[in-house]
Amino acid sequence: MLPQVLAGLGLFGLLSAGCLFWLQKLQPVFFGLAIGSLIYQILIYYRRPHFLRTRWIKVILGTSVFVTVTVMGTWVVLWFRYR
Repeated sequence: MLPQVLAGLGLFGLLSAGCLFWLQKLQPVFFGLAIGSLIYQILIYYRRPHFLRTRWIKVILGTSVFVTVTVMGTWVVLWFRYR
């Protein structure tokens, strides 16, 4: 049983390394998509009539902005850390 587990872990490690390589190569694409989606969300918010901008819509937009900025900031920090 142990050899099958170790073989599975080795295959999983190889797959993870390949995925990590492609994620690093595609990071500028993900960064651009994150900025584009953030701009699109803000644009949709400001196009809504004022009476439809409820507190919950503001909370959702604020949470989305916070998560997007946090992820982008983490990408930048990791990029400077590991280059």
